Amino acid sequence: MLQDLLDIKHVTEQIFGLDDRIRYVAILNLQYDLLESRMRKGVESLTPERTDRDFMEVATPLMVDSAGKLKPFCGGVKRITVLYDKVLLTLYRTAVHLVVMSLEPGVDQALLDKIGGAVRKLELSDAEDDEAG
Repeated sequence: MLQDLLDIKHVTEQIFGLDDRIRYVAILNLQYDLLESRMRKGVESLTPERTDRDFMEVATPLMVDSAGKLKPFCGGVKRITVLYDKVLLTLYRTAVHLVVMSLEPGVDQALLDKIGGAVRKLELSDAEDDEAG
């Protein structure tokens, strides 16, 4: 259990390292339990911490489950993105986690694709390290 938490923290740090425009990272398991919730050092949150946690507990399952209803017709969900005036919110589903990030608005599609691919690879490499170790 402790090793799992350390791995989540390691993945979170690696995600922040992908781009300076990533403001916030949350990682949830597929049962929507919040495992990590962290702002980038030096970046002030636009919302109170309690609001962030409430959003993760209520809105994330609703958004992911709703989008998943179209899977038989459209294929699997790779990313959910919501653009606000002040921030871009994006959710990536991996094999074992949901990764939720807020980014500075104005990031382009190519960066979101790069981050999504990197998030999936980071998680896979951590899983492979666990199996080897």
